[in-house]
Amino acid sequence: MEEVLGFINKALEDAGVPYEFLEWTRKVTYPYFVGEYSEFEPDNESGEEDKSFILTGFYRGNNARYELEKMRAKIEATFPAIGGKVAALDSGSVVAVFYGNSSYIPTGEEELYKIQINLSIKLWKVV
Repeated sequence: MEEVLGFINKALEDAGVPYEFLEWTRKVTYPYFVGEYSEFEPDNESGEEDKSFILTGFYRGNNARYELEKMRAKIEATFPAIGGKVAALDSGSVVAVFYGNSSYIPTGEEELYKIQINLSIKLWKVV
């Protein structure tokens, strides 16, 4: 999964999306995104794996929803729902990452807005 996380990190960096895995460790500037993944038990022996990747974005201040929406659009363009972003990894495995959906999540804090963006990952491992 390390290679897949590196692939996602590079794609987000190239798109100009401020991102870190699991938690934001740098000085907080808005917007920023943190990501995490879930794995599913394989249902066959083909070497294909399905995973989900959740990006959670935060923005505080004026035009927060608009700024988060601009970032959501960048992420959707980076990982299109049809075709996805596909790459052969150094290990020989192939990964495809697809935009799934998004939703805004209340924070209970004035002027702090939060969005969750769900990506789907398909990984074909070389054995």
